[in-house]
Amino acid sequence: MNASVEIIGFAASAVSFVLWWPQAVRVWRCRHRTEQLSGVSLSAQVLLVTNAVLWGAYAILTESLWVGAPGFVNAPLAVITIVILRRARDTATRIALPIEGALAGGESIAR
Repeated sequence: MNASVEIIGFAASAVSFVLWWPQAVRVWRCRHRTEQLSGVSLSAQVLLVTNAVLWGAYAILTESLWVGAPGFVNAPLAVITIVILRRARDTATRIALPIEGALAGGESIAR
């Protein structure tokens, strides 16, 4: 294959490798602060995993490493992000339900 085509493929893969890292780093740093994770889309993470799997399958079928390589990094990051988001949102729900129940029943939270 032409060297310039390989260089373009490598550059595109390098950008794809780091594309999702800032989001993953933010989620990791804020994993214990649920309110700071509210803007992170769970469905975007699921789409990232789906995208990585599809590009990985395409890379295997076409024997083109650079096409699928970013998915081997980004998919695990997205799965970890999904786990962190679900745990944070489950924790927030468990905390919010007793408070909402107390407020709905006319009870004061601070006693």
